[in-house]
Amino acid sequence: MANDGKFEFDSVQDEKSIQAFLAALTEGFGKGRVVLRSDAEEITLTPGPLVSFSVKAKRKDGESKMTIKISWKDARSPLATGERTLQVEA
Repeated sequence: MANDGKFEFDSVQDEKSIQAFLAALTEGFGKGRVVLRSDAEEITLTPGPLVSFSVKAKRKDGESKMTIKISWKDARSPLATGERTLQVEA
């Protein structure tokens, strides 16, 4: 399981498979947890409240390409990182 690593998957898929992948990705974002798994590789991502999103598309010499990039900063637990917390009461 790749917790602090990277996951890569490349293949040729039909339209229905891509639709199913995008639907599962959408559902994962809705639940706040995206799990990517293939054979022995797996990574679990927890999208943050603010997400950077970019789409690039091009067509050249009879080939089309679309790149979708989604990124965010992982939330850090103050207790897990050894940081102190501040509490204020009135």
